[in-house]
Amino acid sequence: MKALHLKKRYRILIGFIILISALLFAAPRAGRWYIVKHGHEFIGRNIYINKIRINYFTGTLSVYDLKLFEQDDKTVFVSFKKLMINIDYFPLLKNEILIKYIMLDDPYAQVLQNGDSFNFSDMMKTDSSAVRKDTIPSKPVKYIIDNIQISRGFVTYTDKVLNHIISMNRIDLDIPGFTWNSDSTKLGVNFRFVDGGKLFSDLEVNQTDSTYALRLRLDSLNLNIIEPYVASNMYISAIHGLLTSNIRIRGDMRSIMKLSVSGMNRVSGFELLDTLNRKIFTSEEVTADIDTFLLDRNRLILNSVEFTKPSVLVEKIDTSYNWLGLMKPTPVTVAGTGKATAQPPAEEEFLFRFKSLKITDGAMLFADKSIKYPFSYTIDKILMTGSPDKKNPGWLDFDMKAELNKTGSFRADMAVNPDNPYEMDLSLDMSQFLMKDVEPYFRHYFAFPVTGGRLNFSSHNSMRSGYLNSNNSIYFRKFTLGKKTGEKVEYNYPLRLALGILSDKDGIIDLKAPVEMKGENIRVGNLRKIIFRTIGNLFIKAAVSPVNMIAELAKVDPDKLKEICLPFREAIPDKNNLDRVDILADILNRKPGLAINIIYCLNREKYTDTLAHFMAADEYRKITGISAVVADSTLSAYLTGRMPGDTSHTSTGINILCGKYYGADRLGTLTDSIRDSQVAYLQQYLSRDKGIDPGRFRIIANMPDSIKYESPFATFRTYFEAGEESPADSTKM
Repeated sequence: MKALHLKKRYRILIGFIILISALLFAAPRAGRWYIVKHGHEFIGRNIYINKIRINYFTGTLSVYDLKLFEQDDKTVFVSFKKLMINIDYFPLLKNEILIKYIMLDDPYAQVLQNGDSFNFSDMMKTDSSAVRKDTIPSKPVKYIIDNIQISRGFVTYTDKVLNHIISMNRIDLDIPGFTWNSDSTKLGVNFRFVDGGKLFSDLEVNQTDSTYALRLRLDSLNLNIIEPYVASNMYISAIHGLLTSNIRIRGDMRSIMKLSVSGMNRVSGFELLDTLNRKIFTSEEVTADIDTFLLDRNRLILNSVEFTKPSVLVEKIDTSYNWLGLMKPTPVTVAGTGKATAQPPAEEEFLFRFKSLKITDGAMLFADKSIKYPFSYTIDKILMTGSPDKKNPGWLDFDMKAELNKTGSFRADMAVNPDNPYEMDLSLDMSQFLMKDVEPYFRHYFAFPVTGGRLNFSSHNSMRSGYLNSNNSIYFRKFTLGKKTGEKVEYNYPLRLALGILSDKDGIIDLKAPVEMKGENIRVGNLRKIIFRTIGNLFIKAAVSPVNMIAELAKVDPDKLKEICLPFREAIPDKNNLDRVDILADILNRKPGLAINIIYCLNREKYTDTLAHFMAADEYRKITGISAVVADSTLSAYLTGRMPGDTSHTSTGINILCGKYYGADRLGTLTDSIRDSQVAYLQQYLSRDKGIDPGRFRIIANMPDSIKYESPFATFRTYFEAGEESPADSTKM
């Protein structure tokens, strides 16, 4: 066999090819060895790679089973099963890098955060070495990447401060391609959250003006993923719900505040639990269609907001409400002290608008635990709509209906100027409100149990800057209170008397309470106080000044209700005072909740002196037959002559002389007889002639010591009081 002889140059070429092939074959293997051996020197972490392969003909780099460890050299920080990168060689000649595809299988990453520090912070230390600037800027390299695919990714994030973990699996990234240092870039990321929910995103970056547009679609994201972050700012124990969103975010990479958001958001099964694990707010569904949200301009415009079957728990404890104490104070550092103190965040002007608001089948439970008798009240079947006012551009209209504790109803209409909180029109109507429901307040503040009654209330208000015009109507039917319990209370008002004064013969109270005010107190927050203070003043006036209130309602002179003057020695009052008795009888007939105490007032000493003087004068005129007025001197001479044996009267005044003449016993008996006849007549006149139930009035013949009476003539003084307790009446109005 003839030996094959090659020329020397061919032998060199073959040898060179074999050498290059050997180098190319060994390069990825040597590279893998070098990276694994010196990885800690390069990045401060140990790294493991199973193998690296390069297909030089197709331009494909493959890396298998990479693991980058934490600083403890045991825990895996980042890993993947396979990475393939395919490069096209020819564009390199045009200063372009064209990557045909990048494929990453089963990537894993674990991110740990402890305050401001991350588990990768040590890998991001700034290089302090100086960098020499090129004097002639080079033409930027153009990067073109097509077909990026990430399959079955898994990322876990742990916040060690909050002890909270967020995990995302099934991360699938599919990017058709993008070009860097060109006009635009497009990216797309899809993944699942381990606790529930999917995310789909598309990112478009305009590199010419550094703007971007991001489309985010969330499908049933479990809100407990954000629970620790909400709990770090609010006193809550849990937050539940599934968030579905389809929003578009536009922004500028040069300014993070130049951000606008729009799109639809929906939360189903929302629940917010306080620290006692009570549901303080729930809603079957909450939707918000964002028209415009401009972060840098503090501007939020919503196309619509809808709540389906929301439920709110409002609770008062001591002087505060559960919702007011929900936010945790923000700690701030006081300059020069190094100590943290809490102060509320500074208020910023914020523009908020919406085009449509709707609440369907809402409910609110109000509980008051600040009083001795705990109070709870339910407002349900709440239906509320809101929309821009058609008559006043820029104003908002609200319409609300609700059921009050299963018995009453509520309706409200409001038009408000959101740019000026001092401009508002509000009308509200409440009907069939059961007074028994608010008995805990009457027992706590006034010690009166509520035995019956229903309320209708309406209020129509027009409020402008510094001005209020309010027309209020309050209507009670058979509102009755039981007898006072005797407990120590904050306000000692005779409310039963007030009800008796204000109620008519059918047990109806129908009051008007107009309000017209000007001044700095005209604010939305003070509107409720102004209205109810005005109405409350009517009841207080009736309780503490009953005569004046009754006189005002009856349209009579208050003095005619205070006293019935009696003629001297006569049982029957004169016409003027008998008219006063008729007025009192008419008031009792028209106000069955009232009773009257009639006290016979008499200064006995002055009365008997006057009576003796009158009797002596009458006797003298009868004996002498004259009809003229008898002078005191003449009368004194006459009486002295009638008592010749008594020398003690020579220097005595005429009244004492008359008294001695008739004697104390005779005068006392006669005074009692006159009193009894006057009392008997009034008793008979009221009960028989005027038809007043004797239980409605009481004539007290003996004046109590508490009354100081100086007149020489007798009189009846009247004192109104509440009548006997009436039985509860639940008849509907």
